[in-house]
Amino acid sequence: NGGNGCSSFLREKYRPKGGPNGGDGGDGGNAYLVGDSSLNTLLHIKFNSTVYVGSGGHGKGKHKRGANGEDGVIPVPMGTVVYRMLENGEKEFVDDIRNDSRRLVAIGGKGGWGNSRFATPTNQEPVLAQRGEKGEKVVLFLELKMLADVGLLAKPNAGKSTLISMCSAAKAKVADYPFTTVEPVLGVVKVGESDFVMMEVPGLLEGAHEGIGLGHEFLRHAERARLYVHLLDGLSEDPVDDYRMINDEVMQFNHEMAEKPQLVVVNKLDVTEVREQQEVLRSRLQEAMGDKGGAVQFISAATGEGVDVMLGSVVNALAELPKDDLEYAPVPEPMRSRPRRSAAREYVRRENGVFVVESEAMERLTAMADTRDQRVLLQLWREMRKSGLADKLIDAGIEAGDTIRFGKVDLEWF
Repeated sequence: NGGNGCSSFLREKYRPKGGPNGGDGGDGGNAYLVGDSSLNTLLHIKFNSTVYVGSGGHGKGKHKRGANGEDGVIPVPMGTVVYRMLENGEKEFVDDIRNDSRRLVAIGGKGGWGNSRFATPTNQEPVLAQRGEKGEKVVLFLELKMLADVGLLAKPNAGKSTLISMCSAAKAKVADYPFTTVEPVLGVVKVGESDFVMMEVPGLLEGAHEGIGLGHEFLRHAERARLYVHLLDGLSEDPVDDYRMINDEVMQFNHEMAEKPQLVVVNKLDVTEVREQQEVLRSRLQEAMGDKGGAVQFISAATGEGVDVMLGSVVNALAELPKDDLEYAPVPEPMRSRPRRSAAREYVRRENGVFVVESEAMERLTAMADTRDQRVLLQLWREMRKSGLADKLIDAGIEAGDTIRFGKVDLEWF
């Protein structure tokens, strides 16, 4: 929130008419999101989901302005998609965090005016001061979609972890049982003068697009890859059926993903059984691929055989693909210069004989006013006249003795 303005007067020896010198309150801090490449999850926010930002300091005498509140900077992983939750429960796209620049997501309240701001030739003894404006409260929905050039898709235990560990410095867990990998793993792969980011997506099961085996969560991370390496287990009961199943799951999850180019790679060439069936399997897979075309490659992630050739194909394919663009145009950042709530229209309604006024500006004035002081009441009346609120109350039928309500403050009309 913004700090409160101060109502004070200069009191010095030999200066009997020093005048008002109340300082303004400081502005409240803003809230920002910033991309942090060292983060890979949103867990730090999950367990600390409410963030408060510093409020502005209160004004003081001698025209001393309150200090501005400290900004709140919330780090998030690269690839975080930010939505603002609307009152009707819908989500409004805000931004796609892809670098370390700050994104303003909530504005702190303006500091309240001190009484020196209200001095005029006809009001040389202002006693009013403003309460600080309340800061903006927003509810954000954050969704992490990891950024990678290449997505590694396969059924469990096909050798994805072994492959990404061989190609990069990623420390993927490797074991001889399915579902060793339970969260996406990113690795930077260097091939000559080129490099790219490869992401291992945990093993997919039939029904993954419906969330079976957490497939919905895993596929979401792979949405942004420009190219997919479809890794097949050469020792599977039927690698061709595996190929069709994975493609079907991707299609049902997001048809745009299914349209992206992919390389089909069969693993475990070091096993004699796979090597002997290599040409038969290649022919069957080429037939299953149909118009998608492309050569089927065979590798051994365990020994490295064929891996360099496969990586060269990946580099060549990426060179022909455009960089990923934003899915949506981000909404403009809220700016300090935009109309504030205090400039909003004023409304008057009658409830149970009380004239309820909705006016941010008047609520901020009356919140700090000593309504027992006749000077305060007269100056509040003057402010209502200036804003046109007095005319609205008269038009609404207010009479002497009626009650006016500003927020939590009740005044008697006279």
